[in-house]
Amino acid sequence: MRHTIDLNCDLGEYSSKTEEEKEMAIIPYVSSANIACGLHAGNQLSIKKTISRAVQNNVGVGAHPSFPDRDNFGRKAMTMAENALREVIRRQLEDFANCASAVGAQMTHVKAHGALYNMAAVDLSLAAVICETIYDINPHLLVFGLANSFWVRAANDAGIVLIEEAFADRRYLSGSQLVPRSNKQALISDALEAEQQVLKLVRDKVVTSIDGAEHGVEAGTICIHGDSDFALNIVSGVEKSLLVNQIDICYPTYSEVTGR
Repeated sequence: MRHTIDLNCDLGEYSSKTEEEKEMAIIPYVSSANIACGLHAGNQLSIKKTISRAVQNNVGVGAHPSFPDRDNFGRKAMTMAENALREVIRRQLEDFANCASAVGAQMTHVKAHGALYNMAAVDLSLAAVICETIYDINPHLLVFGLANSFWVRAANDAGIVLIEEAFADRRYLSGSQLVPRSNKQALISDALEAEQQVLKLVRDKVVTSIDGAEHGVEAGTICIHGDSDFALNIVSGVEKSLLVNQIDICYPTYSEVTGR
């Protein structure tokens, strides 16, 4: 039986022509794109351009909402009142859906960005607010969330479909949590190391943490961040490695996942 995996990338975060060209070069290697919605990076023009490029390459189109924190690229922890957070997420998703519609596309998944994503992984109430808000926008949207985290329970409680996510370019702590970016061991910049981690995740369903222990991870999608200098090298290497090892790369549509 052949293995199948989704390969996703956080995109639409560029702030220069050079960064834009780099991001656009990444898209043909992935099967789904999580596109910044304007609060940590991006704007309506970048959203539409990135969606259009994704559609041209048969790549799934997803929103990448964040805390309203452009100064810190959405990677600083924030505390917001529940109603305010629901409104911030709702506004980002509705604006993104309108941009997608304007270029003849459709939003099919949502993946929170940065601190919002990581905080929800360890805070069930926060994960619940996000998942419930997504459900209210469209119950047929898929949600990408960290495997073995509170994202799983929150999505199940909200009645929305979660695709559990693992990472090609991040190292892990015990318990399947990501090493914080403040730790110099957090990022994987070597393509071969990333390829080996991905193959182990897909074939063996395990990841090795920085203390050498193996942890079970049932991931349906693998993320590569698009904002690093080594992103294109890693994503092209991972894509080639998966195909050489006869692992199919494809986007998990709602109908395929649910049978509905």
